[in-house]
Amino acid sequence: MSQKKIIKIRSTIDTIDKQIIRLLGLRKKQVLKIAKYKNKRTIVDRKRINQIMKRIKLEAKKNKIDFNLVKNFWKQLIQYSIKLEKKIVK
Repeated sequence: MSQKKIIKIRSTIDTIDKQIIRLLGLRKKQVLKIAKYKNKRTIVDRKRINQIMKRIKLEAKKNKIDFNLVKNFWKQLIQYSIKLEKKIVK
């Protein structure tokens, strides 16, 4: 593969990475919004977490992405969201 093609593909990957980060920022804003409506007992919602994990498993399969990769990423994302909510909820 020529160096020009590699550079072009990497540029596309960089653009996708920026989009992912932008979407994570949008998600964070929604987490902060929802935290305003929660109390300490409702921060961790196991039912919701299970729903998310089932949904992402289906999406991973549909997009031919290794579920372990997706699962680990989402576990980190959920833990981060919980920490954010704990800072806000009184």
